[in-house]
Amino acid sequence: MPSTPDWPALLSDALAHNPHHSARYIQLATLSDSGDVTCRTLVCRRWLPDTGTLVATTDLRSHKVRGLRRHEQAEACWYLPARSEQFRLRGTVTLTGAEQGSSLREEIWEALPDTGKVLFTGPAPGTPLPPGYHGPDSTPPAHLPDCFALLTLQPVRVDYLNLSTSPHQRWLFEYHRGDAMRRQWHARGLVP
Repeated sequence: MPSTPDWPALLSDALAHNPHHSARYIQLATLSDSGDVTCRTLVCRRWLPDTGTLVATTDLRSHKVRGLRRHEQAEACWYLPARSEQFRLRGTVTLTGAEQGSSLREEIWEALPDTGKVLFTGPAPGTPLPPGYHGPDSTPPAHLPDCFALLTLQPVRVDYLNLSTSPHQRWLFEYHRGDAMRRQWHARGLVP
C-alpha cells in the first residue's frame, strides 16, 4: 500500500484532471424534514481545499432546505471519471443567505450564467405548477434575490476510491476531535 495520502490534495488533483463542467456535479444525500432519505444532483460551485469545504448554491424556498434546517448532516458523492475516482464526503451543511452578508455568496452569484440566475425568480421549487406557467422569465433579476443561498458541506469523513489502479485503492479519512488544539485527520486504507 502506498504512503498515506492527503484527501484535499487527492481531490484537487482529481479536479485538475477533470476540467469539463460536468465534472462539477455532485450527488447530495440528506434527510427531509420528516426524516426520509433524499438525494439530488447539485453543482459544486467552489472547492476550498484549505478548509476542505464544498460550496454549492440552493434556493432557500426548496424542500431540501427545510430538511437541512432540521438535520444538518449530509453526504456528497462525487465521481470524477477521468481517472475513475470517487469521493464520498460526509459532514455538516451550513446555509448562508442574505442575512449573513457573505462576499462569497455575492461572488458566486455574479459568476452564475443568466440561465442559472433566472431560476431564483419563479415560484418556489417543488411547489405545484401554476396554470399557464412556461418557465422563469428570461431576464435575470437586477438584484441578488434573498432566496439565493450558499450550501456548504464541511466534511468530517471522506471515503476515497480509485478504480484506475491495480489493485484498486480505497482510503477512509476521519476527522477526530481531541482537545481544541489537537484536531486532526486520520487515514486508513480499506479493502476496495
